[in-house]
Amino acid sequence: MLANLKLRQLRLLVALDTEHQLQLAAEALNISQSAASKMLAEIEAIAGVPLFKRTARGVEPTPYGLILVRGSKGVLANLDVAIDELNSYMSGGSGSVTIGTIVAPCLDLIVDVWQYHGRKLEKINVTLDVATSPPLVEGLLSHRYDFIAARIPANVDSRQFDYFEIAEEEEIGLLIRAEHSLADRDVVDLTEMVDLQWICQPPGAFLRQSMERLFFSRGVGLPQRIIDTESFLASVAIASRLDAIVPFPTMFFGIVDPQRFKMLRLKEKITLQGYGLAKVKGYPLSPAANVLFDAMKSFTKVHAKLPQLEDS
Repeated sequence: MLANLKLRQLRLLVALDTEHQLQLAAEALNISQSAASKMLAEIEAIAGVPLFKRTARGVEPTPYGLILVRGSKGVLANLDVAIDELNSYMSGGSGSVTIGTIVAPCLDLIVDVWQYHGRKLEKINVTLDVATSPPLVEGLLSHRYDFIAARIPANVDSRQFDYFEIAEEEEIGLLIRAEHSLADRDVVDLTEMVDLQWICQPPGAFLRQSMERLFFSRGVGLPQRIIDTESFLASVAIASRLDAIVPFPTMFFGIVDPQRFKMLRLKEKITLQGYGLAKVKGYPLSPAANVLFDAMKSFTKVHAKLPQLEDS
């Protein structure tokens, strides 16, 4: 029967222990003194032992009462923690979010969003999966991700998504190590590289398709010596020890050591289409995922103002 005490009864026990006056405890619970006295009598009847004794200073808990007061404080404290956690989750201030992203927003947008929004996101636990767009879209449709930052492949029905463009097209260059046979060149032609070693994203990836279209459009056969990997980190690591060519977004050349690597440019400019945020249409995001999604969606507009603010 004691396990079925109501929260208001537990709060009365704690209030009596804090205030030591029945009237003050009643006021703390916003009830009348007679209602508080009746509630205490009901609790003692359930317990079968006196929980408080009357003294000249008011009321004091008996040894039985102390046990129930401690238990009541623990229950109420845990409930307060749960309520705070629930409120935080409902407002998007906490929770877990799984994001799939291509390299560009991972190194640029996501980092900047975290730096700019700071504490607003510090209690959100984020799992970040970096890959190419096709497997990211597949993962989104199977609900492995809350949302993704990627490109939607042409063979996928885009009507399945809520999609928001967040970046324009990006230019691609060719990364090689400083000891490469082409290292003394600034601009190269496709015919000079077709028989060389390449490290590229797997077939079907946007970057790989763009490179292949360029070779086809110039009537040049495709390179045959290709190491396929989705990981730019693995590409750079291999290229640091091997004479290999890595198609690489020029905007990220700054993350590699300029003493160890060089960026070549093709005579023909090659670009990748813009990318955006995508979530499954009609599938609601958790509050935390929604907060992060909105922050990333709006950040490009906010970030565009930062240089002007800094200059002023």
